[in-house]
Amino acid sequence: MSSKICFIVTDIISFNVLYKGQLEYFRESSDLDITLICGGNAEEIDFLKSRNVGRVVAMPFVRKPSIIKDFYCLSRLSLFFLNNRFDLVVYCTPKALLLGSLAAFFTMQKVRVAIVFGRAYENFTGFKKLTFQYLDKIIFSISHDVLFISNSLLDVCKQEGLIGEKAKMVNEGSFSGVNTQFFKPIDLREKSDLRERLGLPLDSYLVCVVGRICEDKGIKDIEYLAKNLCNKNIKFLFVGRFEDDIGKAIVEKIVNDKQGFYIPHTSTIYEIFQCSDLHLFLSRREGFGNVAIEAASCGLPTFAYDVVGVKDSVSNDVSGQKFALKDVFAMRQALDEASTNTKFYKQYISARDWVVENFEETKIWQSYLNFYLKKL
Repeated sequence: MSSKICFIVTDIISFNVLYKGQLEYFRESSDLDITLICGGNAEEIDFLKSRNVGRVVAMPFVRKPSIIKDFYCLSRLSLFFLNNRFDLVVYCTPKALLLGSLAAFFTMQKVRVAIVFGRAYENFTGFKKLTFQYLDKIIFSISHDVLFISNSLLDVCKQEGLIGEKAKMVNEGSFSGVNTQFFKPIDLREKSDLRERLGLPLDSYLVCVVGRICEDKGIKDIEYLAKNLCNKNIKFLFVGRFEDDIGKAIVEKIVNDKQGFYIPHTSTIYEIFQCSDLHLFLSRREGFGNVAIEAASCGLPTFAYDVVGVKDSVSNDVSGQKFALKDVFAMRQALDEASTNTKFYKQYISARDWVVENFEETKIWQSYLNFYLKKL
């Protein structure tokens, strides 16, 4: 008889992006009976069902705190668990962590596992941070195991007294790993052809910024860099959605000043890394920072801040360089030097090997599967 496992996430995008390929791998590599619980619209739910990776149950989760809506979801989730017993329940992403852990605990599900992708409150202070820490303490205490996707994320939770021996790591970090067959280096001719196809200048030093565009991702620091770089041939390539008006205004100004380019979305993000000269990753907090290992898999070095999560996804002098948080002066100097140093890339020739050895996606997926099977 198949073991029954239930995965819970707040938003269906986690199943369709973070779990892309991973769920299919579990289906093909094991005899698990999988149930997926998430929020999402009808179209997204239908797409997840079409992947044929398990039973899909829609749950009206909302990301922002809402006493009425959250209590309603907790009630529905608890009722579902009373009528459906599982050998293992896995919950991740903030709201699903809280409601999933509580519902699974109240209904005495056999094994309960939390996966921590990051902490939205990493840079909070005072009572607000204490409140979120208290909620994490509750989640961790009622879970049998708590998996972290980076060592630095695990360490900071231990340092703050939020967790003890339950804390575990899978491999060297990351949750989804990297598809090294797509994320791979290309030669100079291919790079030129790719830039021409994307409408990007062939002779500029192209610095890509990939991911959500907002203050939390360092967009104000990038504004400073754009204003103060000595080498005006450096151009910024932004790829991602705007999450605040400040980010939108800054990117529009950089583009209008002929210092950059903007692409809202692409399904072939590896091409962005392949045609760029440097990856800039100025996030103030991360769970791990998968985008940095995707760049490294393409042979592209990353300049980043030395913050939680990124400490693990960027290896100094191997896949890039880490700088003190908000040290934009040092970052500006390093960017200017990198753009004119013909030997710059030779410092990072082992970046892809580091990724293949530690973060190739099927290795990561198998490690998580091994953990689940062991718990079962």
